[in-house]
Amino acid sequence: MRAGIIIFVLSVVLTCAFIIDFCAVVYGCGCQSWWKASADHCNIHNPTGKHCPWCTHGGSGFVIGALGIFGAQGWFCFGKRTWGWPKRLLASLLSFPVVGTIAAVIVGLWQGYWS
Repeated sequence: MRAGIIIFVLSVVLTCAFIIDFCAVVYGCGCQSWWKASADHCNIHNPTGKHCPWCTHGGSGFVIGALGIFGAQGWFCFGKRTWGWPKRLLASLLSFPVVGTIAAVIVGLWQGYWS
């Protein structure tokens, strides 16, 4: 149980640290790392054109994507106790790009971002 908590906390911290960079990769919106300019250069600040699906909703887009990622990470950390900690750590870390991509694509398609 203790290993699961440590893995989960590590995975969530890394996800939170890099989710805005992930947003920039998926949407090409101009977001930067939290320790740089964050969403200061995001296309949501442009008066016309496409607007980042995650940033458009005042951060709730990030929250929705993050909750899906955290759910998958939690499942690998606590639901797969028969797996050793290295396998649970790898699966939990990989949940970020895999589940994040799925969530970002769904929201992006729903909002017509790429059309």
